[in-house]
Amino acid sequence: MKIYSFTFARSGSKGLKNKNLREFNKKPLISWAIKDSIGSKFINKTFVSTNCKKIATVAKNEGAIVPFLRPKKLSTSKSPEYLSWRHALKFLIKNNDAPDIFVSVPCTSPLRTSKDLDNMIKIFIKEKADFVVGVCDSYRNPYFNLMKLKNQNLVIFSYPKRKIFRRQDAPKTYDLTTFAFIANPNYILNKTNLYSGKVRGYFIKESFRSVDIDTLIDLEYAIFLNKKYKIK
Repeated sequence: MKIYSFTFARSGSKGLKNKNLREFNKKPLISWAIKDSIGSKFINKTFVSTNCKKIATVAKNEGAIVPFLRPKKLSTSKSPEYLSWRHALKFLIKNNDAPDIFVSVPCTSPLRTSKDLDNMIKIFIKEKADFVVGVCDSYRNPYFNLMKLKNQNLVIFSYPKRKIFRRQDAPKTYDLTTFAFIANPNYILNKTNLYSGKVRGYFIKESFRSVDIDTLIDLEYAIFLNKKYKIK
């Protein structure tokens, strides 16, 4: 069985400039995504898709395969990432090296580990899933303390059938993380809604590890957590 990972790391991030090259525990974020993938027991090849020569050089030095520079049309802030997933898969198919399982390993989740990737792959295989994502307990609940504007009034985002007076009594909800995204290649190539098939979740008990780097504060928080809990 061929299990290939891709880390999609473009230049031009707006929330945090040069995000994928920002230092976390003495290495760029891109390096940690690659190290997590290479350290997996199941991933056979580790690829990086980028539009940036500098990121490509760092990736190659860390042992990743950089088979192309991503087209400009797939490297803007408005480009849906799943289109880059399709681009990568079509490249592999064209070169007669299509994987059986596709794993996206984002740079933005540095508190993820190789063990997490292995556990997610195990769930994917055991459950015969179309798609596996990482989740943790949600901090806010749309049935209790998440709100929206309706006719200029603030209202609870979604009302359940029965009245809820305590957060603990609200229907269980989860936050989506960027630990990894695991999928059947054909599912990616043929679905526009990736949550319309057999979707399974890898539950992360230590929800603090789910920090997703989008701003400088996120990065500083992740660095603090890593020092405190010695994850890497």
